Amino acid sequence: MKEIIIAIDIDGTLISNTDGLGKEHLNIDVFHLLVLFSKMKNTKIYAWSGGGQDYTEQIVSKYGLNKYIDRCFGKSEYDDSLYGKVDIAIDDEHEFSLADKNLIIKQK
Repeated sequence: MKEIIIAIDIDGTLISNTDGLGKEHLNIDVFHLLVLFSKMKNTKIYAWSGGGQDYTEQIVSKYGLNKYIDRCFGKSEYDDSLYGKVDIAIDDEHEFSLADKNLIIKQK
């Protein structure tokens, strides 16, 4: 069984600040997707952020997402020769290509 690596971005994707008040909150739609992916037998789920590994770990811990996330990374620190090529990346950026399949979250 081929393992599928899924990487989910933090800011603007898993965590949103679009409530009009500038408060950060969990993006519930992406959270539901995360939970669904975590139930698959052949997935590894990574959280990553341009803010670095420590920041990613803090956010994952703050929102109690540790049981859904296999590992945290900074985007620039990720080494696919060590951790595997990302099959699916989920992000809010309009132009990015971090994986074989790149899914862009609509925020509005």
